[in-house]
Parts: sequence; structure tokens; C-alpha cells
Amino acid sequence: MQRQEAWMGTRRAVLGAIGLGILVTGFDPVRRSWATDGGNVDPLPPLDGQVLLDASSREGVSQDAGRYVQKVPQAVLVPGSVRDIEAMVKYCVRNRVPVAPRGLANTTDGQGLVSGLLIEMRALKTIHRIDADRAVVDAGADWLELTNAAHAKGLTPPALTGFLGLTFGGTLSLGGIPPAIQSGGQVDSVLELEVVTGTGELKCCSKTQDRELFEAVLAGLGQYAIITKATVKLGPAPAKVRGHELAYTSSKDFFQDFKTLIKRGEISEIYGDWWRPGEHGEVSHLNAFTFHSVTKPPTDAQLLRGLTKPPADAVVSANDFLPHVTRIDAAVEQLREALDWDHLAKPWMTLWLPEKSVEQYVTEVVTKLTPSDVGVGGFVLLYAHRRTKLTRPSLRLPAPDGSDWVYLFTLMTAGAAGAGPEFAAEMLKRNRHLFDRARALGATRYPIESTPFTKADWQHHYGDRWPLLQKLKRKHDPANILTPGPGIF
Repeated sequence: MQRQEAWMGTRRAVLGAIGLGILVTGFDPVRRSWATDGGNVDPLPPLDGQVLLDASSREGVSQDAGRYVQKVPQAVLVPGSVRDIEAMVKYCVRNRVPVAPRGLANTTDGQGLVSGLLIEMRALKTIHRIDADRAVVDAGADWLELTNAAHAKGLTPPALTGFLGLTFGGTLSLGGIPPAIQSGGQVDSVLELEVVTGTGELKCCSKTQDRELFEAVLAGLGQYAIITKATVKLGPAPAKVRGHELAYTSSKDFFQDFKTLIKRGEISEIYGDWWRPGEHGEVSHLNAFTFHSVTKPPTDAQLLRGLTKPPADAVVSANDFLPHVTRIDAAVEQLREALDWDHLAKPWMTLWLPEKSVEQYVTEVVTKLTPSDVGVGGFVLLYAHRRTKLTRPSLRLPAPDGSDWVYLFTLMTAGAAGAGPEFAAEMLKRNRHLFDRARALGATRYPIESTPFTKADWQHHYGDRWPLLQKLKRKHDPANILTPGPGIF
């Protein structure tokens, strides 16, 4: 009886959300559409949340960060519980309706868009527990929320992306690559997942329980299951951060010093960037940050010894840890206010490059970029990571070349306001050209971005892992309804 009353309350909420006095009754398998009247429909299951059909709700989730692809879902599920996700996935399997979960939607090529049912995961965003060494969080919570809450207890996640306003479900489905050089990705900090598979089955998985599913879901682009909850590592939060910035007109000197710093292992974070106002890719900026305690600050001369530039050339900064790791979130807010940044077309390109060719490739690219390649509010960045810290097999890295280092290079193009479809088409063609050149040099794609890919490209991307992933897709999503955007299977 209580369940029936809850169901009737949900139906009234749906009615109010639509605002048209029309009740959502279910899905019409003949017309292939969601129904708002009686007739030959498959009725919706009882839900704790809502299924929204109004145009505003559907159009509001029809684009991602790229802003040049639009796919309006037929319906939007705002779940009131994980049970809703289980029930609606089973319902969509029965009616052959594609499904995709949505967090912040920070991919740029429509990877998380869907014409069927879109699940608004940010409706489930509870931080359930913060313990001394781990946190348990809903998939719709974001890393900024956890970072602030953990820091109040003197703790931090070990891998923090530059921008933290990203959901757990989103970054764990993709990788979550930070500027920290020793931490691995956010996927490497996961101890356990709760997921709903493509058959609507709720499962818990980890390294010791259903490991194949665990490893497939982490950086698996939403193909095998929907992440609903994650247990992630925490550790002591550093107190202070010492920063050093050096500028180079010689690409050779930049890479020599960049590699010297990472291989010495004394700094905590590093990235290179290009293309600031008044520059055209001819100046490389090296940005290094060292975490430290209050009582044992590092010395600039010690950290910067043996570089091609003297320590006196560095721009030095000092900050507390929390303002340091949240500074990009503050900067993005400024971009939103100044440039309406969220609505600019952003056909990004992101690659993993091996040690053997990173200097050659990056130098070739940055010296030939034009203003339209970078655009208003765009960025060109280079990170470094240890292979041995990037442990998840679905995160595809370049083939081993004798070095423990791989490099993430990203061209974060941002078009001018009002840039039309021809701009995106031109940039997609550019991205494919740059990708083909990079792949010939041993690179792989980090598929959060906008490089046109065929099914043959995906097979090449996953290499010897491809047969296993096909088997896992057939096992956990046999109807092939989950996250169709990437076009992998």
C-alpha cells in the first residue's frame, strides 16, 4: 500500500513537471514513443523519482561541453533512488530504448547524448561516508564537493583533475587525469563500484569481486554498466604548495627541463602550456608545483637545480593546498562570466603520447597553430604520468617504449561566440589529421574529446583487449542500449 501511494505521488509529480495536465503513461512500442495517454502502452514501473517529457527538460540535456552536437532525448529520468535506474534500464531493454547517464556532460563530441532515455545522475549526489582512508559517494556527486568535505577532516583524494566540478560517474567512466605526476588517474583511486548493468542488474565490483566488470567499467565510456556509487581512496592533505613558472622560447630547453623535473620526482604536479595573449605558440610555459608541510618548505634553488634556466628566472608562488586545487574551478567561473564559456563551441583534441615522440609531435603542433585553432578562452596543455601508476586496462596508453613516462597533450579549442557548424566541421577535420599523425608516432586517443572515430578505429584503439570487451558487452549489455554516443560496438 505504501509503495502504491509513493507511485501515485510520483505520477502527480511527473504531471506537475510536464505542466500540461497530461499524465505520462508509458512507452508505446508501436509508435516508438513515450505516451501521454492510454492505449497500447507498456506502463512505467513504480518510481521514486520522475520521468520528464516536457521540451524544456529534454532540450536542456541535449548538448555536452562541445556545444556543436545536439541530440534531444525522448525522455529524462530524474531518479529518486538507484532502484529507479534498475527499473528503467530493464524497462528500456524490454522496449529497445537506448539509455545514457549524464553527469556534467564534459565530453565534447556527443559521447553521452542519447535519443532515448537520458538519466540525470546529479539527482543522486550524496557523500555517504568519509573515513580515514576512503570515501563512499554517489555517482552524481562531484569531486569539488568531496575535496572540500574531505579537506575539513585533513584529507584529500590522491588524484584531482585541474577542474573539480565533475561528477564521479563521469570521470570514472573516462579516466580522470590530474596534473599530479605520481597519483595515476582518478580511476586508479577506486576501491569498489556499485553499478547497474545493461540488463538492469545491480552489482558491486572490485579487484576481488567481479574484477572483469570492474576493470571494464573504469574508463569504459559507459558501455557495460552505469556507475551509481563509488568507494575511492583518501589520504592526508598537504598543507602548502610552492609553485614555479618558467618561460621558454626554445622547445628543446623546455622539454629538457620538463623531463628533468619529472624524472627527479621531487615536485608534485607539472604541466606545460602555450598560447597566451600576444603569443602564437612560440613561448612554452613550464608550471611546477610542490606540496609540502608548514615546517619543511622546499627551497627554490634545490627544486630548480640543474635546469637550463637559473632559479632566479622563475615566477614563484605560495598557496595553501585547498585554494590551489580549487583554483581552476574559480577560473572557469570567471570564464563563464566573461565569455559565456559554457556556450562556446569546443571541439577539443586530447592524446596520449609516448616518451619517444612527445617532443617531436608537440613542437610540430604548437608552432603551427593559428588563432582559430586555439580560439577565445582556449588552452593548449601537456601533462606527464608514470605508466606504472595508470593501472586500468580500459584506459589505453601508447605501446611500451622503454620509458615509464607517458604524456597527455590537449588542444582545448574554444570557438568565438556564434561560431557556426562550419567551424566545428573544420576543427573535426583538423583533429582527425592531427590524430593520424600522432598515431603514426605511437600515440593513443583519450576519448573525452572530438576526434571522428570508426568502428575499425575503436578496434585498433583497444587492440588485444577488444575480444574481451566484445564478450563483456554481450554479457552485461546484450541489448546494446547503454551509452551509444561513442559508436564503439
